[in-house]
Amino acid sequence: MMIYFAMAAFFCLGALLWQRQPFAHKNSAQTAFLLCAGVILVVVATLRYGIGYDYFNYQELYEQLGPMPVAQLLQDHVALEFPGYALYTRLCYLLGLSYRGLLLVTNLFLTAVVLWFIKKYSPLPWLSLYLYLTMQFFAHSMNLFRQSIAATICLLAYPFLKKRKLLPFVLIVLIAATFHVSAVFLLPFYWVLNWKADGRIYAIIGAVCVPFYLFSNQAAQFLTQYLFPNYAGYIGSRYWVGLGERYAVYPILYFAAVFLLRKKLLRADSDNRQLINSAFYVMLLYIFSTHHMILERFSIYLFMYGMILLPKLVDCFGAEPLPVQQAHNARERRMVSAQKKIYQEQSWLRTMAAVLVIACSFGYLIFASVQSTNGFHKVYPYVSVFEEQ
Repeated sequence: MMIYFAMAAFFCLGALLWQRQPFAHKNSAQTAFLLCAGVILVVVATLRYGIGYDYFNYQELYEQLGPMPVAQLLQDHVALEFPGYALYTRLCYLLGLSYRGLLLVTNLFLTAVVLWFIKKYSPLPWLSLYLYLTMQFFAHSMNLFRQSIAATICLLAYPFLKKRKLLPFVLIVLIAATFHVSAVFLLPFYWVLNWKADGRIYAIIGAVCVPFYLFSNQAAQFLTQYLFPNYAGYIGSRYWVGLGERYAVYPILYFAAVFLLRKKLLRADSDNRQLINSAFYVMLLYIFSTHHMILERFSIYLFMYGMILLPKLVDCFGAEPLPVQQAHNARERRMVSAQKKIYQEQSWLRTMAAVLVIACSFGYLIFASVQSTNGFHKVYPYVSVFEEQ
């Protein structure tokens, strides 16, 4: 676990670079920090060995698909299910890459997109990186390989969700679906996430979901027959059993915090309703996962928005730095003093909000690491190629 703790500590050090007070070469220092963080993520993910439930499965799949000529590959049952990933592995094989090389190229792509996403949309990129680690998205990328690629590709669709450009949004999601078909789950959220972030709407949707929760087996049989036939084989399998109720606690707290502070978020940016709504559906998916664990996998497409939503939430408590003012009389001195007091109070609230998010997320990392034998995604403890037996 020490390597994860060290990464978490390093990401938190980035807070020093995103203080409201300006300093010389601030932008250069922030860019250097993000690049350094990216290198760490790529190196740690690439040099792992045998961790992640699907580590060896994807190694065998690469050795199986890689040598196939394209004509034969496109007729293979595996390629028919996820043609994008099949062609991707064929290209990497033609470039002479080993399985370790495939991991490197993939991790470079995943990390580059995540860094772009948080740099462009997060007010506190250091906190977003911390959440990428502690909220288990990094662990997810070291296990559910294809789905992580698909979910990361879907991050590229976020600008078109914000700008309400349907065609490019759909095209990107469909490309992601060629790596993992579950990506099509995101398509209806182009409209759903733009609904008003209103408690009455949430109450109605929650009420509608109650019978589906109570009769989830029947609902799943209908959905796998008409919409997601690839998931029909999961019904009755070990993936069909429910997660414990404890797995829903963090998503419930996540949505509760966002909902209670939704007015602050909406005042800052009306488009934040998309992120607020995403938190509600993440919570619903985790509640449903207490019946069937396979449903938790769909949450990744919406849960990753938490990397920018929680930093936005923290940033709502802050105030812009006060301009330097010259007080020429007693009245102006009192005004400047009052402004400084307000700024200090808001800065303190912002710091406390950040500390609370850090503490809760770290608790989630600890929770994830002790579940089952090797924690979430079988990536705890970390094992590198240098420890290969």
